Amino acid sequence: MKISFVIPLHNEADNAAAMLDRVSQFAASQHWHFEIIPVNDRSSDKTPQILNRYAKKYAYIHPVHRQGGADLGNTIGLALTDGTKATTGDVIIWTMGDMSDDTQTYKDIVDKIQDGYDMVFGSRYMPGGSRGNLDAVKAFLSSNGTLLARILFGVPVHDITNAFRGFRKDVFKKIKLTSTSFDISPEFAIRAHLKGYRLSEVPTVYTNRDRGVSKFKLWHMTQAYLKVYWRLIRERFAS
Repeated sequence: MKISFVIPLHNEADNAAAMLDRVSQFAASQHWHFEIIPVNDRSSDKTPQILNRYAKKYAYIHPVHRQGGADLGNTIGLALTDGTKATTGDVIIWTMGDMSDDTQTYKDIVDKIQDGYDMVFGSRYMPGGSRGNLDAVKAFLSSNGTLLARILFGVPVHDITNAFRGFRKDVFKKIKLTSTSFDISPEFAIRAHLKGYRLSEVPTVYTNRDRGVSKFKLWHMTQAYLKVYWRLIRERFAS
């Protein structure tokens, strides 16, 4: 089994090198067959140069460079889909370039997938998980965003608003995603659940970034989640 790490990076020059080292060291410690697909998402800092330097040094690092202007807004959804399309692994792990995700959770996710699940989430809100030092307002909105999905769609997990997850490549191939921003996280989870894929979760601890600037805009995120839920509800009634 080959594992592909997809890492979106928008102006993450302060974190890019450390993030690549971190993922590389953990994956190597597990003796995994792996690759890393860092996605330079329209960065205007030194992120592209850092990724290219690492790609020359390590054969398992294959950067994807996305072009475009700042006027496009947040395009993390496109970065994740473009990165996933470039993978060659059997299992994909989405993990954020701001170093907020716990590396130990990578192993827990892979173990669950090997147990037969199709998509496994790193959950801050299940027993054993923690939002860590995430802002209380953001935690309230993200946890209740998942609660709403549980009520509306019967999603059987506790944290789908966070992109941190692992899944079988075949799941991605069979689901058409339309979201371009943060809303890709709940959209992918809900569509996978409605198609009958087996979803599970493992506890994780979130760590807020200590370097660089957050791209997380509370109001834009909330609007995006509500829009994708409404779109999926309309699709269900139309079918």
